[in-house]
Amino acid sequence: MKPYYEEKGITIYNCDCREVLPDLPPVDLICTDPPYNCKKDYGTYQDNLSTEEYQSFMADVVSLSRKVATNQFWVAPRYQMLFFLTLFPDSHLIVIRRGARGPLRGGGWTDQFETALAVGKPSKPDLDLWEGIRLKGEGYYFREKTYGHPGYTPLPIMRKAIGLLSIGSICDPFCGTGTSLFAAKNIGRRAVGCEISEAYCEISAKRLSQEVFDFG
Repeated sequence: MKPYYEEKGITIYNCDCREVLPDLPPVDLICTDPPYNCKKDYGTYQDNLSTEEYQSFMADVVSLSRKVATNQFWVAPRYQMLFFLTLFPDSHLIVIRRGARGPLRGGGWTDQFETALAVGKPSKPDLDLWEGIRLKGEGYYFREKTYGHPGYTPLPIMRKAIGLLSIGSICDPFCGTGTSLFAAKNIGRRAVGCEISEAYCEISAKRLSQEVFDFG
C-alpha cells in the first residue's frame, strides 16, 4: 500500500489499520488511543457500533498488534476497562491524574483521572501514577491544541509512553491527528501510523512537516 505521508522515518497510511498491520515489520511498541464506541463524530469512522461489533473489531486489532510488538500502550477508558483487561491480561494499569478539576460525570462524580494499560517493562523505573499532565476537560488549564479531533490525546502522555517503552520504533493503529507520531519524531523514534480519515491524515502530515517542534 502506498503511504499517504513518508518522511524522515515517519510513515502514515490512510486506511483501516487491519489492512497494514498483517504486513508490518516488527516495532518496539504499539502506542495508541483507540476509539471508545461512545458516539463521537470522527467523520469517516462510525463510532456507534453495536457492543458485539466493537468488541470484535478491537479484538482483531489487538491480535494483529500483538504480532507486531511485544510492548503495548493503550489509553483505555474506565467504562471499557473490563473489556480491555480481557485483551491485555498481562498489562499494568497507569492512572493519569488531572491537574485541575475535571468535568462532572453521571451520578454526581467529578472526573479526576484517565487510565491506560501498559504491557512491557519500562526503560527505567517509573510511577504508575502520572501527574503534571493537563488533560482535556480541564477548561482554561488545558492550553494544548486539539486540531479539531474529538478524542485528542495530550502530547505529554504519548511522549512519556513512547520514551519509556520503546528505543527505536513505534506504531499507532489509530493515529488520528498524529500526536503519537509527532511525539515519536520529537524524541528520535521511527513511527508508523494508520488513520482512516483523510482529513486527519492531512493534519498529521502538516504537523510532522514543522521544523520547530511544539512540545505542548
